[in-house]
Amino acid sequence: MEKNEIIQKATELYKKYGLKSVTMDDVARECMISKKTLYKYVNDKVDLITQAFRNEFEIQTKRFASISEKKLNAVEEILEIRKNIIAMIKTYIPALEYDMYKYYPVIHRELIEKKSKFIYQVKIKNLTKGINEGLFYDDIDIDLIAKRMVILETQKIENSVVSYKEFLKPKATKEMFKYHLRAICNSNGLKILNKKIKELN
Repeated sequence: MEKNEIIQKATELYKKYGLKSVTMDDVARECMISKKTLYKYVNDKVDLITQAFRNEFEIQTKRFASISEKKLNAVEEILEIRKNIIAMIKTYIPALEYDMYKYYPVIHRELIEKKSKFIYQVKIKNLTKGINEGLFYDDIDIDLIAKRMVILETQKIENSVVSYKEFLKPKATKEMFKYHLRAICNSNGLKILNKKIKELN
């Protein structure tokens, strides 16, 4: 069995049963290999989890990177990004991230750092593109807006006033994207947005 297959099998187990309960014996059994063979590919459970989630991150980033290859304008690009986010939300498992945060904080911090940098780069690129295309206001602070979007997409706030889980719902993402676009689009951008707004449904 190839290493990538082992990583994929382990990822599926983690998503189904959680990080804490899945042992190296479970992974070896699922892959139909000996534990000795498994340790030829990974050092220990922490190494396996690290590789599994790095792989998941790479898959997600490639999905978003492919959007830029579609030659869309900046407004259409944001709407396409939303479609991908909705698809990700449907497979998002809060308990899995909680396990990561509680039991493997070092890996969790690494992934949040990588995710933050990626989101920031995507936002900077899109905002710059929109300005160059004459669709976004040319006096917006793209650095500040991009960083604000990073905060919105990485912070997990949970208290009596607000729950981040509420913002994982399709209706919430729709409202947030509309809010964001209407704040940065000039009249040209709004014309495109108003034509495409039905796609947010």
